[in-house]
Amino acid sequence: MNKLHKLLLFFIIVGAITLRFYNLGNVPPGLHADGAAQGFNAFSILKTGKDMYGKDFPILFRANGSYQPPIYTYLTIIPTIFLGNSIFTVRFISALSGVGLVLLTYLLISHFGSKNKNDGITAGLIAAAMVAISPWSIHFSRLAVEANLGVLIFGIGTYLLLASLKKISLFPVAALILGISTHAYYSERIIAVLLLGLLVFINRKIFLKAKKMTILGLGIFGLVLLPHFYLLTTGALTKRLSQVSYLGNAGEGTGFFVNILYTVKQFINHYLIYFSPKNLFFDPGSSLGRTTPDLGVLYPWMVVFFLVGLGYFFRNRKTTFAKLFLILLIVAPIPAGLTGDLFYPLRTLDYLWVVSIMVAYGFFEFWKVIKSNWVRAAVVFGLVGYSLAVFGVSYFVIFKYELANSSGKPYIDLMPILTQYPDKKIMVDFSSRAWGAGIRSTYLTSADPLSVQANLISQMNSSYYSSDVNAQEVFTVGNVSFEILNWNKVCGKDVIIVGDELSFDQTKTEEHELDLLFTVPDYLNKPILFGYSTRRLCK
Repeated sequence: MNKLHKLLLFFIIVGAITLRFYNLGNVPPGLHADGAAQGFNAFSILKTGKDMYGKDFPILFRANGSYQPPIYTYLTIIPTIFLGNSIFTVRFISALSGVGLVLLTYLLISHFGSKNKNDGITAGLIAAAMVAISPWSIHFSRLAVEANLGVLIFGIGTYLLLASLKKISLFPVAALILGISTHAYYSERIIAVLLLGLLVFINRKIFLKAKKMTILGLGIFGLVLLPHFYLLTTGALTKRLSQVSYLGNAGEGTGFFVNILYTVKQFINHYLIYFSPKNLFFDPGSSLGRTTPDLGVLYPWMVVFFLVGLGYFFRNRKTTFAKLFLILLIVAPIPAGLTGDLFYPLRTLDYLWVVSIMVAYGFFEFWKVIKSNWVRAAVVFGLVGYSLAVFGVSYFVIFKYELANSSGKPYIDLMPILTQYPDKKIMVDFSSRAWGAGIRSTYLTSADPLSVQANLISQMNSSYYSSDVNAQEVFTVGNVSFEILNWNKVCGKDVIIVGDELSFDQTKTEEHELDLLFTVPDYLNKPILFGYSTRRLCK
């Protein structure tokens, strides 16, 4: 690796850091309920050794009516120690994982991507740059999502798995890391098992020659998976899948074969949608689980390079490196294909990583054909400049106007207003439209973990690990409670109720003698939340 290559890698990493950490605490606006739960659980364990339900160091975190993989939460303890509770803190691990994936991509491609060392380094730099600027990678790196950490850990395991084919003593370490990835995010529970099994089978001659290392590695992998088998008996392991999957939804009274046919049909439809160029390169989507406004998970110009790169991997399919990525291209969308959503990229970041690498190889093929360095430079600066300009407008300008309300920004703006009424009893309407308002306020105000634990334990209607998880808990932060409004309680001069425009109507306003105290506007200065006092006396 010469000085120019080192300089280019430096600029790619610096660019990746900038794109992922710049103004991280404010963009995207708001904080999703899952991120707030991860942050508060990290804070609670740091202070008490227990999560918000009073559970000692869980192997799966109960939160928001479901369960969250544990590794992201435990790692978030580290930035919490130094930075306290903040939006930046809870997104830190995801942003750092995004930068780590860029560096890992370079190492993986430069070491294993080509027999020619210089070609490997060049392809590695291109691949790292592609991941660094890809909308999916930047977007999910700036959200508190376990999936971004999951793809990094899975990528490290993949790197070590390839390395173990040359140095078999690394196989147990590779198996260990791949096993750990299954505790980082749901998708890896399927992908890691399939990849490890298929790669061992394809290279069985290598692994049969080193039976002790092979058995040791597979044994370690099995041991790391043991907690999953325990959780499977409780219903907690499959709780999230039951919430998002179409499995078992063929309808009452349908026979066994009808259920099978329905499931197969649904899987084929939901699986193949991830290979659609429209969804990968052109469709902007409309939710945090997809990507930013007016932008797909990959840039439109990448589609041509992806097709060229796919051809490259197919032509070289006899090499172990190409086999591995073709396997991943096929198996990585399987977990997302089992869910009911049509194209939900958050659940298949491993797949998008593979697609990005194939785009890079397509660009590398173009790079080798064009001999003029001036033309190369013009193309690189043109595409990168265009991509960053489009992404900057979409993410740092349009995004806050289109998605701020759905990500809870108004409820964060509400918090300092409520501090002006310390002597009032404040009830915030916890409807489906206010999902996560309670845990978000609990986290950002650094509420006392012991009080939160006592409150949530009292509302548990099942054991900690269970398929029956209450999703409508009342959160109380000081004098503020987040609950579904009970209008019989709305009386007395010391009561303030807060909700959106659907929480109130003229009948309720007149019956309870409500007076408007304040409003919380959105970015367009339109009132989005309303705070009322009441003149109605309690009977």
